[in-house]
This record gives sequence, C-alpha cells and structure tokens, in this order.
Amino acid sequence: MSKGIVSFGVYVPKYRVKREDIAKAWGGRARGEISIAHPNEDSATMAAEAAYTALQRSGLDPEQIDALYMATDSAPYIEHSLARATADTLRMKPEADVADFSTSPRAGAVALKSCLDAVGSGRIKYGLVAISDSRPVSAGSDEELSFGAGATAFLVGNSGVIAEVEDTYTWSTYLVDSWREAGANSVHSHEPRFTREFGYSQHVIEATRGLLGKLKRNIRDYSHAVLQYHPDEKVMRGVARTLGITPEQIGKGNIGAGTGDTGAASVPLGLAAVLEEAKAGERILLVFYGSAAGEAMSLVVTSEAERARSRGQSLNSYLNSKDYIDYLSLAKMRGLLQKAETPGRTWVSPLSPSWYRDGAVIRRLVGARCTECGYVNFPPTMRRICIRCGNTKFDEVLRSRRGKVHTFCVNIY
Repeated sequence: MSKGIVSFGVYVPKYRVKREDIAKAWGGRARGEISIAHPNEDSATMAAEAAYTALQRSGLDPEQIDALYMATDSAPYIEHSLARATADTLRMKPEADVADFSTSPRAGAVALKSCLDAVGSGRIKYGLVAISDSRPVSAGSDEELSFGAGATAFLVGNSGVIAEVEDTYTWSTYLVDSWREAGANSVHSHEPRFTREFGYSQHVIEATRGLLGKLKRNIRDYSHAVLQYHPDEKVMRGVARTLGITPEQIGKGNIGAGTGDTGAASVPLGLAAVLEEAKAGERILLVFYGSAAGEAMSLVVTSEAERARSRGQSLNSYLNSKDYIDYLSLAKMRGLLQKAETPGRTWVSPLSPSWYRDGAVIRRLVGARCTECGYVNFPPTMRRICIRCGNTKFDEVLRSRRGKVHTFCVNIY
C-alpha cells in the first residue's frame, strides 16, 4: 500500500526586501531578496493559509482529516499548541490528533515522517502537515540578511497520492552550529566556515549518500533535487557538485533567491515548486538540514499530480505578487526600531474566557443569519438581537474568507 502526499498548498508573504538594501545599511554587499511576514502574520497564520489551499486541492472536508502536525522553528509560544489552534481555524474535528514539532529547521521532515508513519500503520487515513517559519533575527546579523518567511502544507494519505514517499535516511551528529535559547529574541550561529563545512555540507552529503545506498540508486535516477537552502550559493553548488547533482536537477526547487532562508519551510517550498511542474514517473530527492541532522527523502510522482495542482493559488503567483519595502520599514516591522514614547496597549488576554467563547467566531468567520429577514449578524456572540429586524432566532453560517471591510471611527476627544 503506497503512502505519500495527496495534495499541497503554499503561502509566501507579499512583502520583500532586497538583500542589498540590508547589506548597505551595515557596509556590505548581497544579492537576491527575502520574504517578510507582516507584524499581523506569524507561523500559525501562514500555516493555516497554506493548509486551506491543500484542503481545497484535495476536495476533502476538514472533518475527514484525522490529524494535524505543525512544524515550525519560530512558534510565538514556548508552551502552547499551534497545531490545535491551526486545526480549529480549519474547522477540524476535536478528536483529531494534533502535535507540534520544533527546535530545528529540520522539523518539517520529522513532522512529515511522523504523519507518514501514522498513515502507514492504519491509525489515521488522512493527516495534514503544516510547515511554517519566520525566524527572529538581530539587527546587523548574517541571519537578518538571509532569513525569510513562508509556509507549506501537505495532505498525507494512501489514496489519491500525487507523490509516493519511497524511503528516508537520517544522518546526525552532536554539533552546535546555530541555536536560540529560551528568552532569546534571535538565532545565533557559530563561526561561518565551521558551520558550512562540518554542519550543512557534511550532513547533507552523508544523508544523501546513505539514502542512495539504502535504495541502491544513482543520483542520475532523480529528475529533481531539493536541498535545504543555504544563503551562500557557493556552499550549495559545492555540495551539489560533490553529489553529482546537475544544475538542471536542482533548478526548479531552488527558490531561495526569491524568499531567503525560510527555515523549516525551505525544502517543503522547494518541493511544492517541483510538484507544480513534475511529470508522472519522475523521482524527487529531498534533503533537509537542521541542528546537525541531515534527512534525505525519496519520492516518485504519480499520474494524480495534475489533479492536485489544478486548483488553488500556485507558488509562482505568490512569488510574483510582491511589494518591496526598504530597510527602515523592515526594522520597524520587526520591532528593531521602536519609538520610546509608544503608549502601553489595552488588550484582552488570550487566556480570558471571552477569547475561548469568541475564538472560533474570529478564526473561522462564523456569522448568525437571522431566520426572519436573512441578515447576517457578526460577531454572533455580540449580536443577540438582529440589528435589522429585531428577531432573536439565528442560524449559524460560515462567511467567505474574501470580502470588503467597512469601518468607521469616532473622535472621542
């Protein structure tokens, strides 16, 4: 019984910053651009957006999904489940299995493997893997120059598979190359050359060789190869050359020049780029890297692939829809520059009862349709009486995720 990816969805924020603008601020040079999450976006909102597309392409109802595994290296909470929050946003059933994977840019590979194991064991029929990242950085660091934001979601199952997962191989050591301790507001890295040679390069090469040996295959058996993005193009070219990977094999999945290093979402976004064009029978090699662990995965595309990409927003449409901002705007968005006189905010704790009562309404856009006149009142928790006719009986209705915003303000001074 084959198991693998049934459908997929992606999300890339529209804001971009040219790397040369960041480098100029600190007296350096760079090429390419990075995608930037808006202050109102985080790893959970991006993951939900990608998951919506994955469900749309599959034609399945959220109630049919048995699990959601969330992978991110930039969770806004140390202790709180983003997986359940995302599942609730998607209107998945309360009994769905949820789990969070973190602490490494390799988290997406671990989440995907766990979901594949759950499907393969028969414990679940369909599982959703949401992989999202927008890692924090410090001003003037190498990470500020390279870290981008994005998300991918994969629906995993054993029916209607568009890319069958053949096997995986892991190669890891104990090496501290990059880290973020509790309470820190950015990622730190060791000496770059050490990280390149004994971290990224060695682990990617060993994991790939291990998988090829396990499957008794040659690198030429693969039409496409997607390697964990590295901001130094020479490092990726060197690894590819050592493994015998040609520029043609790595071309379609290497999208980092347009997004930057999207962490756990790096390889998944590259895989999505390949799946949007791959033909039946083509093999895809994936190689994840993070926290001194390389994870290689072999997939083969099926004849179902065309069906999965016929609906939903494509990765190219996200990459081509962009607004450039300058470095000053970037620093403000990331909170690296703040006005000293900024007043304190009045806010409601997310742990408050009102957040629990109203949360589903906010996340899912649930409205109350008046049974008398048909007017939709929103939010229903505040609209106990129809504001149009005064009726008090309503039917719950799910509103469209697209529409026009009408607002007004009152000057109280």
